[in-house]
Amino acid sequence: MTLRKRRIILVLCILVFLVIMPMVLMYSNGYRLDSRFHLTKTGGLYVSSPISGSQIFVNNQLKRTTNILQTGLFLQNLKPGTYSILIAKEGRWPWKKEIEIKEQMVSEARALLLPLDPEGKVLHREDLSPLEVSKYDEILASLSATSTITEKFTNHDRQRLWWNPKENKVWVEWLKDESSRPYYMSKNNVLVLDSIYPVRSADFLPGRRDVIIVAVQNGVFAIEIDDSGGRMLQPIYKGKEPIFTIYKNDSSIYILDEKTLMEIKLE
Repeated sequence: MTLRKRRIILVLCILVFLVIMPMVLMYSNGYRLDSRFHLTKTGGLYVSSPISGSQIFVNNQLKRTTNILQTGLFLQNLKPGTYSILIAKEGRWPWKKEIEIKEQMVSEARALLLPLDPEGKVLHREDLSPLEVSKYDEILASLSATSTITEKFTNHDRQRLWWNPKENKVWVEWLKDESSRPYYMSKNNVLVLDSIYPVRSADFLPGRRDVIIVAVQNGVFAIEIDDSGGRMLQPIYKGKEPIFTIYKNDSSIYILDEKTLMEIKLE
């Protein structure tokens, strides 16, 4: 090979390097070409489900089925825009959100998948006074106090749930530093429910800080605090005029309706 040819090949390699290297660097830094061939910065998405075996769909495409080791889905290098997220599992209410992906940010969400037909049992009917088991005594005492309690706190007093019995509005307030505010609260004080019916009781869903439960009209419902992409509401119980309480760290919800005490399990 002549010296002239070697020089030509060297020059071509340098030119290829100078053309490709910036593209590689931009790609590694999250830049992509949109449909109009404009460079845009990408974002990410993380969605999780507390229920193993949940199917996660993104824009109608199955991306993952969760298990004990993989409870969520993390996608990187997504073009900014709105993505349709559906998480479903047989025997559970489906969860759907329209999540906005922004440049250089990871959008986060956690699914709410309550049982379609939750397991429940009747603990006592009619006259509740003869109950002698201390646990049930405490539950009944807590239920009798629900009409006077208008606020609840999460562990370590990070969040306060409170409602106005006259206006039937339920709020959740972040009590710590704003820089540590979780993704599901768009501001320090979020109006979660504005009802035309009386709110008889409210609390945080056991094991969750991002979901509340309320007794209103003839039912008990779970409502997400996060309103981005649509706020999900799922029914827990339907009756006449139920009130409920949560017993210590128990995962069950105890409901009193028409002089009947019931335990509802949501796991």
